[in-house]
Formats: sequence, structure tokens, C-alpha cells
Amino acid sequence: MENKRRIVPVMLDPPSTSEGRFEMDKKTSPVLPVLTPLYTALEPFGYALMRLASGVIMATFGWGKLFGNGMARDIELFHRLGLEPAELLGRFTSGLEFYGGLLIAIGLLTRPIAAMLLGELLAILVMVIIPRGSGYQLTVVWVGVFFLILVHGGGRISVDRLLGREI
Repeated sequence: MENKRRIVPVMLDPPSTSEGRFEMDKKTSPVLPVLTPLYTALEPFGYALMRLASGVIMATFGWGKLFGNGMARDIELFHRLGLEPAELLGRFTSGLEFYGGLLIAIGLLTRPIAAMLLGELLAILVMVIIPRGSGYQLTVVWVGVFFLILVHGGGRISVDRLLGREI
């Protein structure tokens, strides 16, 4: 008789039902089980801090373009890439970075904004950074962060949760 292994996928509760609890896979255990209550208590704050930091940093990029001199560089890049209307795209992406970053930071309209920022970052990665051949690492991290935010949503500590609605 042949010994067959069954692979059983492990499903974690979605954020809306798990309430952000730290849960251990039944086949693993923490090295220091005494820390499990601490992990459970801090989990929602860790995600909120990551979302807050990512949103604020993204907003600083948009701020420099909207209220500084960075938008001209983006408009020039859009022209070179053949993306028209370049000025409208420059204003849109700068506004998305600034206002979208602020919305991500507070957790309002989190998923749609994260989806738009993820799309912008993927376009930057494919159209600008990969052809350049270097410097892609930080953009890949940003892609991962906004993909996580898109999938996870606002989390327990967010305006989305406070309003009781999330798209």
C-alpha cells in the first residue's frame, strides 16, 4: 500500500471575523509561549502602525509634487513615456500619493486607495524602474505593502472600522 501525503491548506480567519487576533497554526507553537498574550494584544497596533507609516510616507511624496517642484519632473517623464495627457496624469498621481496616503494613514477607503496606489507603483516598476535596470528593491517593498493593505483593509484601528463600512 502506497503512503500518500495529503496537503491541507491552512485558512486563517479573514480580518473581519478574526478581529485581528494572533493565532498560532496548530502544527507550530511559539518558541516562547509566554509571549502569545503580548502578540495578541499588540497585533492590531502593529498593522495600524505599518498602515500609518506607509500612508504618511506616501503622502510626503505627493506633498513634494503638489506643493513643491516635483510635479514638473513627473510630467516630463509622462511625456517621454508617451503617457498623455501628461499634465493631468501628473496632477492625478501627485494627488493620489498625497491625499491617498493620508486616507491610508487614517484607514478611510483603505482598499480602493490601496488598489490605486498599487496600480501606480506597478506601472512605475514596469515602465520606469525595471527598464532602468536597478533600484527596484524599495518599489517592490512598496508593492508588497500596498498589496497587503488592499487584501487586509483598514484593520481594527481605522476609520473604516469606526464607520462600520469597508469596500
